[in-house]
Amino acid sequence: MQENIEVYEEDGIIYTVISESVETQLNRLFDERYRLDDLKRYNFISEKNLMREKTPYIFITINPNPHILLQEFIGIMNKMMSKPWIENYLYVYEQRGEDEGESGKGFHFHAIIEKPTNKSYAHILREMSSSANKVCDSSVSNFFNIKNISKEEKERKIIYLTGRKADVSKHLKQDIDIIFRTNNNLKSFYNVGVI
Repeated sequence: MQENIEVYEEDGIIYTVISESVETQLNRLFDERYRLDDLKRYNFISEKNLMREKTPYIFITINPNPHILLQEFIGIMNKMMSKPWIENYLYVYEQRGEDEGESGKGFHFHAIIEKPTNKSYAHILREMSSSANKVCDSSVSNFFNIKNISKEEKERKIIYLTGRKADVSKHLKQDIDIIFRTNNNLKSFYNVGVI
């Protein structure tokens, strides 16, 4: 169908009225909606890319259930960290004992992982949760905690995991960490790639 165009003058002003067919109106509305959908998709992708740039790392803490044996825990964590998409990481095993008799009490795991560009946060969370579920209830944040972190926060976490903690009350636990790691043939930290 054709559009009807009417031109008229009123009080010295020229008006143009275009009467569109229903089909033309629907096509125009569809095109506008399609452009808006594209814009929303673009903005969503831009926001995701911006978030990925702001927080290119993930920090994970896993506290196993008390009945999990240390060697079982280490095996599951080492296997989790060997996933092919995890290319750059640093992780440590720590404990909460404050004397040699308590060495190994409350052992747990911390990791910093560089986010791969080809995996979404949801995919990473799903895979990490699946591994964590073998040693704890990953739906409880006290047992399984995963969060996005910035480059600056990553630097602070590296110092926190590999250096002397700022909180003096944790120094005794760190001293016992050394004994715990030595007794269990664990390194001070494990890393691959540039983190």
